[in-house]
Amino acid sequence: MSLLAKLFGQDTKQIPKLDLQNQLVLELSAELQALDALPITTKKEREDWEAARQLFDKKLRTVWSSIYDSLPNELEHYLSDADIRAKDEGYARHQRKQLAALLSLRKERPNKGERTGSG
Repeated sequence: MSLLAKLFGQDTKQIPKLDLQNQLVLELSAELQALDALPITTKKEREDWEAARQLFDKKLRTVWSSIYDSLPNELEHYLSDADIRAKDEGYARHQRKQLAALLSLRKERPNKGERTGSG
């Protein structure tokens, strides 16, 4: 793990998972995954990524504003750290691990003793 990841990182167990039952969250998740798939190796790729990030950020504050407050701070770090990810592979792995934890399906489990069926 890189020094930056150690200094600024959080254990992914502490990152809340998004509610993938919510349609807005599903849309945000899909666009976030598409953003993450964009390469950031060259200066041109980083410029293209930044343009895509700006569009994502605009939607984050308009279309997805109703869920914005429920999103963890790690998302803001991810959105602002493309230049660091491009230079530091350890930090890039760390942020992608956090992103994967954030986007992983939250499985709702019934409480012990709670019935799941009708009978």
